Amino acid sequence: MIFTNESVKPQIAQLLNEYSDLTVVQSDSLTVRLNGQILVYRIYNDFTLRKTYALDIVIPINSDELPYVIDIDRQIKPSYHHYYSNNKLCLDTDSNIRIRFIDGLNLVTWMSEYVEMYYFSYEYYQRFGIFPFGERSHGLEGVIQTYQDLLMAKDLKETFLLLKFIKNKVYRGHHLCPCGNGKLLRNCHGQVMLRFYKDARIKKIVIDDINTIERELAKINESKRN
Repeated sequence: MIFTNESVKPQIAQLLNEYSDLTVVQSDSLTVRLNGQILVYRIYNDFTLRKTYALDIVIPINSDELPYVIDIDRQIKPSYHHYYSNNKLCLDTDSNIRIRFIDGLNLVTWMSEYVEMYYFSYEYYQRFGIFPFGERSHGLEGVIQTYQDLLMAKDLKETFLLLKFIKNKVYRGHHLCPCGNGKLLRNCHGQVMLRFYKDARIKKIVIDDINTIERELAKINESKRN
């Protein structure tokens, strides 16, 4: 589980200290919910954002579910493709957030790196029609794109090959890299792949994701045959 009733208390205190216009409106054995406003002040490429956003922050307790944010006053256009119909913000893939916080989710850092950056990216996109730091797709493609970035792979196919290797093979630096370029693993993707071998928690996330991807691909292939 990500938070217990006890472990979340100091994190909530830090969050309220950092974002003084937030208030706890619900706190029980299942959920902590905060409501209020945050000021996002960011500058990038001569674009300055200084704007207040009203939101709900929902933190599941005794659960493996990640915290999430709800846009409570419709400041995000419903047509925006990283915005769900229930007004929930699509901050990033769960896989990327879980790996980022593999040693424990810090709510203040999560707010800074994901929530504030979501709003900044949205406003930047509205102004210029591009994302300042790139974007990922939804669903399984977005998950693979996450690993494409983490593994420094050139495309989704190469990423899939690297993930399957991590799942099924023992790391040996003198083996050929599964990307297929003919280099030894240690001289190719081996350095970025080592992280997934050394930390069993991260490897479990990878294995769960690749199993899901393989199941979905099998369904797609089966539907094509029928």
